[in-house]
Amino acid sequence: MHITLVNMPWASIDFPSLALGILKRRVTDAFPDSRVDVVHANLDYLDWITERAGLTRDEYTFCWDSYFTGYSEWIFSSALYDDPRWRNDEFADLVAGVVPGDMLAKGRHLHALAPEYVDSLVGRILADRPDVVGFSTTFAQNSAVLAAARLIKKAAPEVRVVLGGGNCDGPQGAALHRGFPFVDYVNRGEGEVSFTRLLTCLRDASSPADIPGLCWRDADGTAHANAMSAAPLPASALVTPDYTDYFEQHAASRAGAMAEPHLVVESSRGCWWGQKHHCTFCGLNGSFMEFRSKSPDRFVDELLAMTERYRVLNVAVADNILDMAYLRSVVPRLAEAECDLRVSYEIKSNMRREQLASLVAAGIHYVQPGIESLSGRVLKLMDKGVTGCQNVRMLRDAESVSLGVVWNYLFGFPDETEEDYESVIDQFPSLHHLAPPNGVTRIAIERFSPYFNRPELGFGDLRPAAHYAVIYDLPEAELRDMAYVFDAAHRGISATQAERLEKAIETWRHEFPRGRLTQCDLTDSVVLTNTRPGFAWRTLRIEEPWETAAFRLLDQPCTDDVLLKKLRAGGHDVDAEDVADLLSRWRTRGLLFEDGGQTVHVVPYAANQDLMRWVTHGGPALVPALRHGPADRSPEAAATTALRCWRERDEETRARDGIFMGEEPYEDTAVRSVAELVARGTRHVALPEPVVLGRGGSGGDRRAVRGLTHVRELTGRGLSVDWDLDLGGEIGAWRLFSHLYPPRSVAGPDGDAVLEQWRTTFHMNKCGYRRGVGFVEVTDLRHGAQRRVLMRKVNKEKLAALLDGAPASDFRPRETEAFLTSGLVHRVGSLLWWLPSRITRWPVVG
Repeated sequence: MHITLVNMPWASIDFPSLALGILKRRVTDAFPDSRVDVVHANLDYLDWITERAGLTRDEYTFCWDSYFTGYSEWIFSSALYDDPRWRNDEFADLVAGVVPGDMLAKGRHLHALAPEYVDSLVGRILADRPDVVGFSTTFAQNSAVLAAARLIKKAAPEVRVVLGGGNCDGPQGAALHRGFPFVDYVNRGEGEVSFTRLLTCLRDASSPADIPGLCWRDADGTAHANAMSAAPLPASALVTPDYTDYFEQHAASRAGAMAEPHLVVESSRGCWWGQKHHCTFCGLNGSFMEFRSKSPDRFVDELLAMTERYRVLNVAVADNILDMAYLRSVVPRLAEAECDLRVSYEIKSNMRREQLASLVAAGIHYVQPGIESLSGRVLKLMDKGVTGCQNVRMLRDAESVSLGVVWNYLFGFPDETEEDYESVIDQFPSLHHLAPPNGVTRIAIERFSPYFNRPELGFGDLRPAAHYAVIYDLPEAELRDMAYVFDAAHRGISATQAERLEKAIETWRHEFPRGRLTQCDLTDSVVLTNTRPGFAWRTLRIEEPWETAAFRLLDQPCTDDVLLKKLRAGGHDVDAEDVADLLSRWRTRGLLFEDGGQTVHVVPYAANQDLMRWVTHGGPALVPALRHGPADRSPEAAATTALRCWRERDEETRARDGIFMGEEPYEDTAVRSVAELVARGTRHVALPEPVVLGRGGSGGDRRAVRGLTHVRELTGRGLSVDWDLDLGGEIGAWRLFSHLYPPRSVAGPDGDAVLEQWRTTFHMNKCGYRRGVGFVEVTDLRHGAQRRVLMRKVNKEKLAALLDGAPASDFRPRETEAFLTSGLVHRVGSLLWWLPSRITRWPVVG
């Protein structure tokens, strides 16, 4: 049997299909003599359409993200109904003011070309003579899947067409099967077992009447929908996906130059919070909310084995929520692994700072914590189980530990009031240094959510979202069963207040790259640094013992009464008026967030957060909010042969007592010594001497490499550094060093021009490496286009030697030539030196 599995647009080009990866593994195991192919038509379409209409990464992402407007599905409706102008005007009227004019024009062009693409794709699929073609359809894939299914059945009636995925759950799958007779089977629910059972029935020509959840037709063409399984699959039944086809196709596609590929893994299914308190707006998990997670050892072994097999270190975990027991099992094991992962995970927003820090140590650098709102009252309406102050604490603590946060601000809940938003919006300027929402969204009513299932919650009159009637030629009753998104009368705040919220968050996103508020706790006092444009002060020292105690107590949300009680219990002779006056002063300075009678301070620990903020300027090029002051003239800057270290990179704050940490040995083993500096809280370092290339002699070469190594290691750790560079006769080779933190000065011809360009184009992680299991990955953006290099059989000892500079005589001439040609190793006189920084932190894009 030959089975072809297809992933249609608009699936993301960055990620393989978890569903199809799992099915390939299951079918391969169950039918070892069968041929199983996976066609990533999303990648194929990107290549095909770029040649004919041009399609940038941003445009593809817009299509992928526009599911709730119907834009992405409408594009392929022309192929479904074989009409290049299918309902053009009706759709344009529907999305006027929602879809930008340039994207509507692009959409019309893609819409007109869609029939040609689907015809081309189907011809290539059928040329391999499959017996079964299976489609996964989730969110915006539906019309493209149906269009391809229609043509397959028209051209090759003997081929069995099977649909599965999120769009096929419950009544949706039955409606798809009824409404489109060219679909032979629809698999509803988890497909690992039922799909292989269907294949057995097809092989043996037996009846599928007892396969749970399956929609099928009998010999007379009558549609049947088997009852769905009453219980979800246990965690032990979840298999490791096979992504071989995806990574091969991605490497050969235009997507390879547009996006780094990611692994998609799952450690659990369902939602443990949703089992107890289903968030009122959430339609995820469909028929199966029950939480199941893999054993910790199995998940870690599976994850590391997949990174080794596919040579990929970027990982997206598909779970709805992190299993909290993993904090004591999975997280420590990943932290101990010599594997520099970049993992994204969904978590609950009430996690503490030490827990977040453990995630970062394990390589979990991005989280989606389901923040949704900063109003405790609105969060209660959602049944989120957290408060506004806890969500702000999450944002603050994530900033302290360099954890990226992805979130959206939702509004439009029944019983929310204007006052629920007034106080929060007024406090946004105090939060401009914390990760802003990606956007602002009025909630949509999703199938399977409590708002859909329980009209008494406020949305009684539901209709399929208007775009379905423009995309599909089906009766309204069928659309109602097939739809996932529903329209209802708007609830909650007024349009005026919603506009104010949107503008306030737009301002937040604009100010975030240059807004900074940090603390350095010196035990007997706390020094704060502020650069947020909305507040005029720059530095502040909190040194009264009771005030420092109050500040530390406000690390956790606290009422005024409880704060006063704890201060008195700590031996501080203060009264309610003292506390009220202090909170008033701190509120004026933007140090606090208040909601629901509680207060929490909003000041992260200093971690050079601003160096990790990138701003998009008219395209994919990312430029940091980077400030450079004059050379340090502090008293500590006298002649020295040691590194000088500070707790804070801000020049004005560095002049404060207690911020200078003293001197540290300027050793040749910079890789180790810099790690120790970071662990002690160092945030800014000054080198004791210029880095001079071409000085000659082994001593001069070693001194130059020592300086370069310190700068490389400091840069990779996200520290700022004062240093001066003399490129000597290599002034034209400055781009090789342009991934290093920019120096204060560059000596040599055109040195000032080089320095200006260096500062303008610098961003963190411009050229860096990460360790994998059995390989090293290098990403290089120094010359514009991204270059990804995999060193599959890297010799650990040689790399370790190159990190601190190794004699060229230690390597064979052919090795030396290969090193230098790669642009990843530079020759400094008699020494060879490794250029890329090890990537330990990841940016937040504002």
